[in-house]
Amino acid sequence: MRFWPKRNNRVLVVGIFQSVGAGRAVLQNLHRARFRRAAAIYASAKGRQRVEEPGISAIGGSAAALILSVVLGAFIFWARGMLWDNRPVGVALALAAFALGGAITGWILVQLLREHVDSASFARFTNTILPNETVVLAEVEASEASRVLAILRGMETEAPVTFGFYPPPPFSVEPTARPLGHELPSSQRLVEKAASLARAIAVSRAAKPRGASFLHRLLEIEDALEWTNMSLTMSAEAHHAFTLSAEWLLDNAYLIREQVTDLRKSLPQKYYGKLPLIASGPSAGLPRVYHLAAEMVSETDGALEPEIIRRFLGAFQAITPLDIGELWALPLMLRLQLLECLRSLAIQVDQQQRESEEADFWANRL
Repeated sequence: MRFWPKRNNRVLVVGIFQSVGAGRAVLQNLHRARFRRAAAIYASAKGRQRVEEPGISAIGGSAAALILSVVLGAFIFWARGMLWDNRPVGVALALAAFALGGAITGWILVQLLREHVDSASFARFTNTILPNETVVLAEVEASEASRVLAILRGMETEAPVTFGFYPPPPFSVEPTARPLGHELPSSQRLVEKAASLARAIAVSRAAKPRGASFLHRLLEIEDALEWTNMSLTMSAEAHHAFTLSAEWLLDNAYLIREQVTDLRKSLPQKYYGKLPLIASGPSAGLPRVYHLAAEMVSETDGALEPEIIRRFLGAFQAITPLDIGELWALPLMLRLQLLECLRSLAIQVDQQQRESEEADFWANRL
């Protein structure tokens, strides 16, 4: 599994200080560390706010470009012998045009090249900052969040309150697998369900494939697990309270990585395309073995003991035998379905973690 950012997934790291000096020093340290998307909001005792962003301002950039343009224009006129001719008004107007063009160009370049904290982030904290507080904001890649937090906490004179806010996920958070229960089914119920599936499912080699392929679906699961892993990692680095489920996901990230990698290598796309497809019904176009694995995981609530798998599979094949390719692919499909369930659970855990952190933030603001 890839646990590094593939897309623009900037996170917002926030430090709240009680002194202006500490906040200004931290902002300067962030700028020295080349974190350009950083800013500070200062609130006076009367609640008046002032925003400071390090780097060249638009006015400063315009002034520098203006001076440079005037010098360049004067040099051009001097080189052509036009600087001291008998048309001082014309030369002055030309230099004024150079100055105006330079100022506009400098302003545009600063606006285009300078990195700013998002305006929505400013709006959020200008409405929640308290008198005599300084709020330092930094938008960084998720992989850099730990460095920013270390800089925020590096002040010996004051320990700030820190928060980390991860952006919304770029994928649907709707569950793609039925939620698992906590009760193991009876053997009789499993056998009846397997027999019912065998009678209801008809396959056809001529059916048109529907839905994402195995490898594409695996990639979507991987992306979601990667996203939740980075989000939970940042929460851990920000020292937020953690649930046992979140701790388990982080502690077992390497096992999840191994499963995803092994699945990708074990079932080539060409082989997946040769599996028998369901001919009709809500699951038409899906491989029969994929649907069978989904039902097996759902009916057993994810408790895939060897004996349970044998009984379910035996009852199904007593009515409709699977071909050798489906039998070979079944363990892979079961693992894929378990990863589907893990994806849904990971998203749920991450959402609960976000809600908890949001509650902590507002508790600090009240």
